[in-house]
Amino acid sequence: MIETNVSEALTASDRIAAGFGIQTARTLVIRPLREAQLSVVYLDHSYKDGDNPVLLPPDDAFLVMLYLIDVDHCDIWPDRPPAPLKRYPKGSICLINLKDGSAISVRGRFEALAFHIPSAHLSELAEDAGEPRIDNLEICRGIDDQIIRNIGAALMPMFDMPDEVRDMLLPHVGLAFNAHLAHRYGRSPAQSLAASGRLTSIQEKRVKAYITANLSRPITINQIADASGLTADDLYSGFLAATGQTVLEWISACRVSMAMSFLSKTGETIKKVAEICGFPDEDAFVEVFEHVAGITPHEWRTRNRH
Repeated sequence: MIETNVSEALTASDRIAAGFGIQTARTLVIRPLREAQLSVVYLDHSYKDGDNPVLLPPDDAFLVMLYLIDVDHCDIWPDRPPAPLKRYPKGSICLINLKDGSAISVRGRFEALAFHIPSAHLSELAEDAGEPRIDNLEICRGIDDQIIRNIGAALMPMFDMPDEVRDMLLPHVGLAFNAHLAHRYGRSPAQSLAASGRLTSIQEKRVKAYITANLSRPITINQIADASGLTADDLYSGFLAATGQTVLEWISACRVSMAMSFLSKTGETIKKVAEICGFPDEDAFVEVFEHVAGITPHEWRTRNRH
């Protein structure tokens, strides 16, 4: 087991490994900011029918599971029948709150990276890194998250790196991971607009961070408002007053800027770029791009291809 002198985080790692029926699991322990510690546990185990379920005890923390192979498991509860068995594809993630613990039944091979994130990380991001306050994370299962997938790929070689090299790199990776979680899945406490009717600077930062982290998927005003702790009406009026743009105009401009980067640096088709940048289809992408840039995506690529 890889250790970096942290008893509390190692205890969390050991609990996760034990819950999955693994006696010893390889672990990375990261302190991205101050005291709170992020544990990354490599889990690899095969389960037979009739094996004991995976049981994770209640904990003031969140768990992100990044699946390294296709995995089959289902949720189980003490007072009702288990959920149907579901396949979670390689590269997908689950994010759960461990407040009440968790229990699953696994079938076959299970290989994943488990990220244990104490709730204290959310406070430290606000206090030490200047991030907007987050008091909860959105729970999700089996979704694709390219950022977490890339972070997982970057972490895998670190299990075998020399201590001095690994310990120099880990805090930067851990901070990027936590900031991404806060931006994409964070939920802010209830907010009110400034007396002027505008978003405060920290509210504007939270709204823009959430939008930027979710550009590649469809997002609605209600989702942005919910994540930011605002009502939909306050979000609409406060954002317009603070920026001079509507939320949808700002989203379109961000998506077009993202598309410009892909068009100039990659050979992806126009249809694929539209999909990557969160447009519903190629026609909508071309229409919005031409409105913002004054030319079609194809013309822009021809003039700006690197």
